[in-house]
Amino acid sequence: MENRMGFLVIIVVHNIAKLPDLLHAWQKIGVPGATILRSTGAYRMTTWLSRVGLGGLERLLDSEDSGQRTLLAGIEDADLLARAVAEAEHALGDFDEPHSGLLLVVPVAQVKGLHKTRHRVAPAPLPAAVQPDWVLRRDTPVEKVLPVLLQEPAIVRRDTPLEEVAQVMLQTPGVRLASVTEPDGRLVGVLDLHSLADDIFFRIMPEEFLREITDMEEMMDFARRSGMRTAGDAMSEPVWITKTDTLKEAFKRMHDRHLPGLPVLDERYHVIGYIDLLTLLSCCVERTEGPGEGQNKEQAA
Repeated sequence: MENRMGFLVIIVVHNIAKLPDLLHAWQKIGVPGATILRSTGAYRMTTWLSRVGLGGLERLLDSEDSGQRTLLAGIEDADLLARAVAEAEHALGDFDEPHSGLLLVVPVAQVKGLHKTRHRVAPAPLPAAVQPDWVLRRDTPVEKVLPVLLQEPAIVRRDTPLEEVAQVMLQTPGVRLASVTEPDGRLVGVLDLHSLADDIFFRIMPEEFLREITDMEEMMDFARRSGMRTAGDAMSEPVWITKTDTLKEAFKRMHDRHLPGLPVLDERYHVIGYIDLLTLLSCCVERTEGPGEGQNKEQAA
């Protein structure tokens, strides 16, 4: 029987609150599974023992709030390994920073049992109102229609002044959402045209916003806007689409966040393009002409 090679990914997680985000991301990209161990750094343990004494050791190790977690995952594919490491850096932060944890990748000579046979549940029938051709289109991967959808993105940095963000968007007609990135190209936030316009016009005519204030919440929003100067001040949480996502997923993310478009990211969270809501809509509702339809149109003309 052929021996399959693989990799063992070991991650020591210091900030346990970020662990669910990493596990969710790994599950989405297809990491077969992971084992979580409760662990404690040797130097930290020495400090703790000096504080609580040997008598408190067992209680200390049993505490849910103390220590850290060690994550173990077996991966066979090198491409999946690269994506898993990128997801770890995105969820947990730069491992070279202090108190950020540790990531190790160890080659494994033989791998068995990573992929288990699972029972497949038949999909539920769609409502009768859903047209069959729309079903096919909404489940189409984004990569199949990228030649139609993909546009040049409007990319800015956190410290880009809002006036310069507007200039960047003016240079990319049809793009109504700016992608805010780190210097290495990783997406950290988005800023849509409507929000950008509000933030800029707030500084041009603040009296118009001031007279709309009727309660304390609007007053706090007024104070927040008065301090906005850069893309980092005004941006919202990052949201994106990848080439392997479907048109349905692209629309849902735009709909849930009330956005006019989305940045397209590669496996390393680098922005490679932009898709617009209107163009996405055209891919879903345009009909292809059946036999003789084009001829009938010409005769009618």
